[in-house]
Amino acid sequence: MPNKTYIDDNGYFRFSDTNKLVHRWVVEKNIGRKLGPNEVVHHRDGNKLNNDFYNLEVFSSQEEHHSLHQKQKVTNFFYKLFVPRSIRKILRWFK
Repeated sequence: MPNKTYIDDNGYFRFSDTNKLVHRWVVEKNIGRKLGPNEVVHHRDGNKLNNDFYNLEVFSSQEEHHSLHQKQKVTNFFYKLFVPRSIRKILRWFK
């Protein structure tokens, strides 16, 4: 039996027969409509292979999606700057 999906060069699952991105398909099935061409699906945990619906978030544009990533970079910068490494190690246990 042939594989129904494959991982593309960018690290995302795609359907073998249509090349459609699996995470976009998952969102469309769960919200009951097709996504617009400008809508972007974001993986909340950063794992491109985790296509669980609750891990996916839809943004109306690439700009909106980019804004989220910029905010995360700033947060991570200050987190690393002000939280001591020993505390960060302990906090990882609770994730």
